[in-house]
Amino acid sequence: MPTLLIVDDDANIRESLRDRFAARGHDVSTAVDGKDALVKIRRDRPDLVLLDLQMPELDGIGVLPKLQQDGIDVTVVVITAFGTVDRAVPAMTNGAYAFIPKPFEPALVEETVKRALERTNLQCENRALRAGPDESGPVAEDPRSKETLELAARAAKSAATVLLLGESGTGKEVLAHEIHRRSPRAAGPFVAVNCVAIPETLLESELFGHEKGAFTGAVARRQGKVELAHRGTLFLDEIGDITPGFQAKLLRVLQERAFERVGGNETIHVDIRVVAATNRDLKAAVSEGKFREDLFYRLNVISIPVPALRERRGDVRPLVQRFVAGAAREAKRPVPAVPDEVMRLLEAQPWPGNVRELKNVVERAVVLLEGDELTAGDLPAEMISAGGGAAPGGFHDQVAEQRKRIVKEALERTGGNQTKAAELLGLQRTYLARLIRQMEI
Repeated sequence: MPTLLIVDDDANIRESLRDRFAARGHDVSTAVDGKDALVKIRRDRPDLVLLDLQMPELDGIGVLPKLQQDGIDVTVVVITAFGTVDRAVPAMTNGAYAFIPKPFEPALVEETVKRALERTNLQCENRALRAGPDESGPVAEDPRSKETLELAARAAKSAATVLLLGESGTGKEVLAHEIHRRSPRAAGPFVAVNCVAIPETLLESELFGHEKGAFTGAVARRQGKVELAHRGTLFLDEIGDITPGFQAKLLRVLQERAFERVGGNETIHVDIRVVAATNRDLKAAVSEGKFREDLFYRLNVISIPVPALRERRGDVRPLVQRFVAGAAREAKRPVPAVPDEVMRLLEAQPWPGNVRELKNVVERAVVLLEGDELTAGDLPAEMISAGGGAAPGGFHDQVAEQRKRIVKEALERTGGNQTKAAELLGLQRTYLARLIRQMEI
């Protein structure tokens, strides 16, 4: 959760806002005046500051330019009892995101903070995208991946809607980011919406926004994802899972680039490029009457199949190297080596969960690793027992037999004591017990 700093010389306001946001999972700290705030901002770098303007020692108006001088990029929401225009203008000019006059409704502060954090996340994401390819970009060492990336690069130059088709976990959102980065809209926002992760009752408000009072809890006007994507790219993930009723509303956005906020009458026009993704067979869904044919053709202007990982095994090695380095960095440890026999074992797996599954397996192995080199024993036992189904020359059988022999020898040396055998092998006791069951020792 984002971290917050609440700056106010009124103890009651500080504590009430701290309790409210802490109850929602935020890490919240407080400051009693501008000088105290500067010390804590420079030290802790919070994600957002709720800043009172009128304070002793150093007021909020004095804090804002000092942050700019220090080059500290932090989102600031100003709260003050002196809610006049002449007080608001200097605050907004010096970088404040929003201005809330006292007395205020706590729900309004909450909604403003939520919108401010959403804006901050988009800014950070887009700065990273404009910086160029990095460790989150697509891996394309396999010939099939290179074909996919080349097609995406050609599609990126146009304004046409793109439909990415592939199994879950293949990296469709990574490819959508790449299309945006290579497009003429790269300087604009990239806004992603996971259509299946948002309840249907909230999806309309999430996409189109709402007006104040549109429903219970709508204490302020809120921009939706479509509006936030103006002059950029809107990525609609899991598009095949939206309901028929919502399909009609989405069709209008694609046809007219226009919509109304929930509870509003004003028609809002946007300049957006749409990239959608699904793991479903939309043609079959159209035939079954589960997906609108007109929406399908609006989405399917340029379709790009994203191959499963088992169909592009040439990408496994560079992906493993990336994930090992990333996991080691997160764990603050040296990057472990990955021997060829372990790489071959990983390349041979069917990977039903695709890149996402590979990443989980590698990160788990690095986190639990006690040495400086990954071994077959650091991978899930079922990968060995299943044999991968693809390696020639009985490789998996030989590895499985070798692992079984090592475990049996450790048990013999410790007189069957699994705790001591686990220590001898450098494994966790529970993991060794699972190996013993799977190997039927």
